[in-house]
Amino acid sequence: MKRIIIALACASGLLFGADENAPDSSVTRIPLSGVKFYNIVDEMQAQNEEGFSPQLRSDRPFAFRQPDDRWFSHDKWMHLTTSFFITLQSTYLMEEVFFSEPEAARNISVGLSFSLALGKEFYDVFEGKSIFSWKDLIYDVIGTSLGYVTAVMIQR
Repeated sequence: MKRIIIALACASGLLFGADENAPDSSVTRIPLSGVKFYNIVDEMQAQNEEGFSPQLRSDRPFAFRQPDDRWFSHDKWMHLTTSFFITLQSTYLMEEVFFSEPEAARNISVGLSFSLALGKEFYDVFEGKSIFSWKDLIYDVIGTSLGYVTAVMIQR
């Protein structure tokens, strides 16, 4: 009975709720002449011809010193927190779902987190998007270590 009343309320709302003559206030219409078009690809090519590269690229992608790679940036924070949470979550998953021993779960989690970090850096190099950032890798190691220490403290 409850389902029938809910179905009737929904049907009546759909049938009688919308006024066909009322203007649609959910869609804002603007004329096409008012839309500005930016060709980002052409702008990036023009910047590259002038010598400015918006992406981190180097002729030596594995070099220790990269001119545009800073120690403190949003990207570094993302590497640290991602490694931290991957380590913690995979430790929990290994222990609770796959019933591993706590020490084995932590070790597997460290290996998984570090493997993903290395894979991401190699992806950056071989897809031609960026450089192999040793600083990113250091932040990944710090995040993995913090995740390991946190997992040890939680499991005690």
